[in-house]
Amino acid sequence: MQPLQKKKWVLRSKDSPACNIDTIQSVSRSNGIPPLVAKILLLYGVESFSAFLCPGLEKLHDPFLMKGMHQAVERIILAKERQETVLVFGDYDVDGITSTSILVRFLREIGFGSVLYQIPDRFRDGYGLKSTVIDFCHEQNVDLLITVDCGITSVLEVDYANSLGIDVIVTDHHECKSEIPLAVAVLNPKQPDCTYPFKNLAGVGVAFKLLQGLVRQLALDETKFFETYVDIASVGTIADVMPLVGENRILVKNGLEKLAQTKNPGFRALIKQAGVNTEHISTSSVGFGLAPRINAAGRMDDPKLGVELLLAETDAVAEEKAKQLDAMNRERQAIEQETYEEAMQILSNESARFEEDSVLVLSKEGWHSGIIGIVASKITEKYNKPCILISCDGAESKGSGRSIRGFNLFEALSHCAEHLIRFGGHELAAGLTVLTDNIEPFREAINAYAAKHLSKEHFIPTLMIDTHLPVEYANLHTVDKLSVMEPFGMNNPNPVFYCGGLKVVGIHTMSDGKHLRLQLSDGRVLVQAVGFSMGNLAEQLAVGAEIEIAFNLEANVYHGERRAQILLKDMRLSS
Repeated sequence: MQPLQKKKWVLRSKDSPACNIDTIQSVSRSNGIPPLVAKILLLYGVESFSAFLCPGLEKLHDPFLMKGMHQAVERIILAKERQETVLVFGDYDVDGITSTSILVRFLREIGFGSVLYQIPDRFRDGYGLKSTVIDFCHEQNVDLLITVDCGITSVLEVDYANSLGIDVIVTDHHECKSEIPLAVAVLNPKQPDCTYPFKNLAGVGVAFKLLQGLVRQLALDETKFFETYVDIASVGTIADVMPLVGENRILVKNGLEKLAQTKNPGFRALIKQAGVNTEHISTSSVGFGLAPRINAAGRMDDPKLGVELLLAETDAVAEEKAKQLDAMNRERQAIEQETYEEAMQILSNESARFEEDSVLVLSKEGWHSGIIGIVASKITEKYNKPCILISCDGAESKGSGRSIRGFNLFEALSHCAEHLIRFGGHELAAGLTVLTDNIEPFREAINAYAAKHLSKEHFIPTLMIDTHLPVEYANLHTVDKLSVMEPFGMNNPNPVFYCGGLKVVGIHTMSDGKHLRLQLSDGRVLVQAVGFSMGNLAEQLAVGAEIEIAFNLEANVYHGERRAQILLKDMRLSS
């Protein structure tokens, strides 16, 4: 029988100013927000309340504060004056596809005669800029190559382009290695000596800043620019799971508003295909509705299909592309489930070994390399351990990994570089290529590294609790107060509340036992709570039992009626 409580509950710091009632009241009065919202924002470490509560596009930083921006803008304007051929090279994920789309659309709009683009095939080309791309540029008489969402580690490839007389501008947001490419310009807030105030832009965010620099230098209409491109920037930022603070919050907040009434035929068609409610497009709408369909292009077939969707100029073309992406996504879901079941079987067959391992490294011949990252994420969530899945294919194999808080996967791979052909990524997600014969030595090496950097506490899943909220306040009035905090995402999560002393009045399951629905009472009010994927806990509850719950509070529209809904995150029997 599974335990009722799944996670360790951690109340945010009691030493926080948010626990000082005078501070809460002061922030509440000076910013015109309810004390509950003031407390949560203090807990989240918000320093500028006006910037957080009013994230207007005018508050974006000056793009020319970014190292390399002046050189990049000048070179692109020179290319426009000379009517040179430009090629935009992006990545095959949503961030790369939106980055490519936003730059290609803009350059064509401002009068470039020849703007080509290329997205690598995940299976044939792998990740990143390769010499074959440079060869293609040379054959097509490309004068200027601009990378988006990649290129920061492509030192040799940029040198090769230079030798052929092809200028390169690198725009990227990934971690930098010791050597930076000798390009005409390198835009990456994370590169050494870059004093740009916000370091956590997505690849599409860096591309957006480049366009913003061009708009200013060319004295174009900045309002029109924002209206046209901020929705694309928001989708790429959400899909790449960037922290929704600072400039990312500005881009996403404004982008979601534009997305609801987008003029982009591709987005209109995809929103319709995904069944997204345009009355309230949220980060969840993008993360679970739009992004997986755009991602399906790169995972299953030709990633250019995602760019073609976003560059579509007519509704007819856009609808055709959206239907293709939707079909690919359904195929992706089927293969993902099969791969997950096979990975779980491997874990079961070798349970003793994997119980000892701090990092789960699983490999199998024939696994779809476009799917393994999603499955690694699921396994990481299930076991709260870093997980790397490797698809074996002849002498070389490709892997994709996901990590947990406190374990920087990119740094871990850097320490195991001698066992790898190449690798790249972030703290929590990375990709790699390894000789098939080196998979086992790599597994041993990364686990040796993890043994020094992970303790037992890292493997205990925790649930951060923001504050207590009696269920009598779990209503639409509170939901509407909390809405000023949207959009929710990394570093600005949907608040988690707790409440105890609740009696179970009714127990039901939904969707053939998959989900749980409870009627709860505190003695004064009766409320309903829904626990998605918690149906298996119904047998451990009894009517009359007293429980404590951790929950989100959201609005739910059912048959046209809007109600507050308690979404269970975890629960436990009252002690």
